[in-house]
Amino acid sequence: MRLNTSSVFAKLAAGFLSLWGLLTVSVSAQTNNAYPNRAVTITVPYPAGGATDMLARGLGQKLSEKWGRPVVVENKPGGGSLIGSEAVARANPDGYHLLLTITTLVQAPHLRIQKPFDPTVAFTPIAMVARTPLIMVVHPDVKAKTPADLVALAKANPGKFSYGTYGNGTSAHFYGYIFNKQTGLEMEHVAYKGEAPSVNDLLGGQIPVVIMSGVGAAANIQAGKMRGLAVTGPTRAPIFPDIPTFKELGYTGMADIGWFGMFAPAGTPSTIVDKISNDVRDALKDPALLARMAKMGLELTWASPKEFYEDVRQDYKKWGEVVEEIGIKLD
Repeated sequence: MRLNTSSVFAKLAAGFLSLWGLLTVSVSAQTNNAYPNRAVTITVPYPAGGATDMLARGLGQKLSEKWGRPVVVENKPGGGSLIGSEAVARANPDGYHLLLTITTLVQAPHLRIQKPFDPTVAFTPIAMVARTPLIMVVHPDVKAKTPADLVALAKANPGKFSYGTYGNGTSAHFYGYIFNKQTGLEMEHVAYKGEAPSVNDLLGGQIPVVIMSGVGAAANIQAGKMRGLAVTGPTRAPIFPDIPTFKELGYTGMADIGWFGMFAPAGTPSTIVDKISNDVRDALKDPALLARMAKMGLELTWASPKEFYEDVRQDYKKWGEVVEEIGIKLD
């Protein structure tokens, strides 16, 4: 009997491919199930004690409880958040080096003559984890209850109105620029080294307008020490239900909201990214964490890696255009 070698080889090849497929699926599943098998580090590119740091520690605690492994929060500030972010971008893409940061990730690179990285390429988004608005506030002596009132006052008193922010090249600075542009104002931007000095000058009457974080303004608004005119974002902020958004008042370009997000280095396996993302989603449902972050003005929310990537991509493009228009570089 003559052996049909073609048929034998075909069957052997088919069997090999089937076995390889099973092994690949098995190894992938084992890798995903085994993760993490040691400590995971979350880098925060800001000093300890701030909102980003507190959120990272809250999430880290819940993830550590779920994984049965230590989750270490490492603060690596400097360079307008670039030092810590670059460190994670260069890290081994194995899921053990994560970044928790804010919208600055898509703004800061545009502020350098030589961009240190493209965040849409250097990182793999894991999840959006929180959102928070900025708010435009005025000193109580300023006779403005709405942005339109402020515009009228500033135009009637040219050169007498300026606005303070927590720094050059920040979201607050950019929103002030957008507001000036669409209202025809020329309010001078005063860049402070942080939010606290700008608030002190507003309370002291040295500056009439400040654009700042919602959490930083809440207590002073409640105490009548400053007045909120409008908030950024697509909808009213839970922390300020009675203060309108710029969007509902007809202003454009101010409907974005600041996000907090978790990232991994580019090239991190999708199985690991999906596991972390799903576990983060579960952690964000914790009542104690929700309550603690709400007191800081953070609205915990979750977006999948794919959804969050789109936000990152669109924001990187938008803020790049704004920075180019302003012509600001911080090198």
